[in-house]
Amino acid sequence: MMILILALAALQPASNEAPEPYEVQGFRASVVVNIAAEPQVVFEAATGDITGWWDHSFALQPAELVIEPRFGGRFYERSSDGLDDGALHATVIYVDAPNALRLHGPLGLSGRAVDMVSSWTLEPRDGGTRFTVDLSINGEVDAQLAGVVRSVWVHFIEGRLKPYVEAGCHLAPDRSCPAFQP
Repeated sequence: MMILILALAALQPASNEAPEPYEVQGFRASVVVNIAAEPQVVFEAATGDITGWWDHSFALQPAELVIEPRFGGRFYERSSDGLDDGALHATVIYVDAPNALRLHGPLGLSGRAVDMVSSWTLEPRDGGTRFTVDLSINGEVDAQLAGVVRSVWVHFIEGRLKPYVEAGCHLAPDRSCPAFQP
């Protein structure tokens, strides 16, 4: 059977495109944001159903975006209610609630040969939380893409999670958040 498959493959017309090499590179970056809420509050808002503050997805209007805050938990996006469609963005590889969470997965870079670990550290600071995201990215990535990944994390933590928590939107996640109103 294997010989037949190889023979059929040999008869197929060859593609005129040669494989395209890429350089494997690695980058590290950090994002630090102070949020005016205790670490437990920030951790709970940053995990579980994050549809209220996470605004990047593959689906135009995902049914849900969830980070399961447990070892082996998933960070997933479900495209449609009640269906098993969507994307697995990352897997939780470490959790020490409410102090730390580590995600392993490509996040929005699905489809590229990228290995990424996003490590969150939440530390009490002046009655609030110092939220740090340390990124380790390697694979099919260059300095420009690594910079984009860092800026997207700045957007998520400083531009979305911080105002979401500070406006109290995490207390009523089913309502629209006034922090995001034009």
